[in-house]
Amino acid sequence: MSRLPRFLRKDRTTVYHVVSRTALDGLPMKAEEKDYLLELIRKFSKVFFVDILGFCIMGNHLHLVCRVYPEEEASEEEVKRRIREFYGQDRYISARDIDYYRKRWTSLSELVKDIKQSFSKYYNRKHNRKGFFWGERFKSVIVQEGHTLVNLLAYVDLNPIRAGIVKRPEDYRW
Repeated sequence: MSRLPRFLRKDRTTVYHVVSRTALDGLPMKAEEKDYLLELIRKFSKVFFVDILGFCIMGNHLHLVCRVYPEEEASEEEVKRRIREFYGQDRYISARDIDYYRKRWTSLSELVKDIKQSFSKYYNRKHNRKGFFWGERFKSVIVQEGHTLVNLLAYVDLNPIRAGIVKRPEDYRW
């Protein structure tokens, strides 16, 4: 059976709640892995046309709350600046590059793919293993701004409290 296409709004700025679970048993992400995953989120959020509004990295899953901007908000100058920042100042940039990266860097799916693939490669290399790290495809839900977004951010922040890891959200660095 084919899977349903992901519901995305590409014509306007949209906030999404993304959840992705690991395929491994137990809690495979320890402090060092969580720190690395957090650095990947920071790295890619500087390149993609997104704002990370909230996140929580647990031992076996990840929450991201992100605002994704549409292609028309990615100016040619800004795309060029980000290409040079990511690949180096002397990188030749063609018109095709600008179109390609504008489309790619305004895509929620590409953002999550880059984060998850980079982390999987790191984790497998570190633990001398092969195979999948992440389970099924990530889940994403469009979030209405306002009270819904505030409640979602509280839900994400309270994950480690519900899991009994900390007593206050500010005590959990991921």
